[in-house]
Amino acid sequence: MKYYPFLRVSTKQQDTDRQLADLTTYATGRGWQLEAPIAETISGGKKNIARPGIQAVLTVARRGDVVLATEISRIGRDTAQVLLFLEELADRGVSVFVLNLNLTTLRSDGTRDAMAWAMLSVGAVFGQLERAGIRERVKSGVDHARTQGRIGGRRAGDVKTDEKFLTDHADVVKALGKQLTVREVMAVTGKSSGTVQKVRKLLATPLVGL
Repeated sequence: MKYYPFLRVSTKQQDTDRQLADLTTYATGRGWQLEAPIAETISGGKKNIARPGIQAVLTVARRGDVVLATEISRIGRDTAQVLLFLEELADRGVSVFVLNLNLTTLRSDGTRDAMAWAMLSVGAVFGQLERAGIRERVKSGVDHARTQGRIGGRRAGDVKTDEKFLTDHADVVKALGKQLTVREVMAVTGKSSGTVQKVRKLLATPLVGL
């Protein structure tokens, strides 16, 4: 079994040091020996066929191997392409581990983890929405409405996006995936009822592209 860290940034002004450091820390804590990182500097919206990093993974990964990424958005920001990549690896018996959600596509016996796939699909959708500039358009609309006196509320930037909220409360997501009650999730995670209820509501909201 080999462990391949997958790293991606969009521009040459960015670097992958933090991604590799986070993955290395996690792997070291579990006694995993990482292979040489597979890194690329490219937009996450490109097709897989045009992604040298994606193609490198598909070339070297074998059954039983694990590909690690810090976030699903590092794999890509095109939902269809991300899921196609995960599917192709799963068909080969290669698992993908996403650090910030602590989710793995395949169980130890090689079968698919349905909850992990659902959450990673949601994450991929949010990644695509972010790339399309949905956040900025929503913020612009809210700001305009405030200037017209139609709505009040917190200052711009205070409200978390749904993506960041789910990421920040990944422990709640995982607990809900085990079919625990709200009270049980609160006890396990130490989170408030409102937080658990909001996560559950977000997970139940249909998203285009799933």
